[in-house]
Amino acid sequence: MADPVDKAKHILHDVEHPIETAKALEHEAEEGASARTPLIVISGITLFLGVIFVILLAIALTLYFVYGGK
Repeated sequence: MADPVDKAKHILHDVEHPIETAKALEHEAEEGASARTPLIVISGITLFLGVIFVILLAIALTLYFVYGGK
């Protein structure tokens, strides 16, 4: 089991450098050798679809209230 202090330092580094972390996760997903690969890919797809859903919901609600939805 990993040392909790080392794990905390690793997490802190990932939070401080999100672009480097994203690039590392992308590289890991491209290789496909890690057990985390499916989780990384599913998380990316979920975030992408979530953003699209929020944009479409905002457009739909805006149109609904602008045109007098009852």
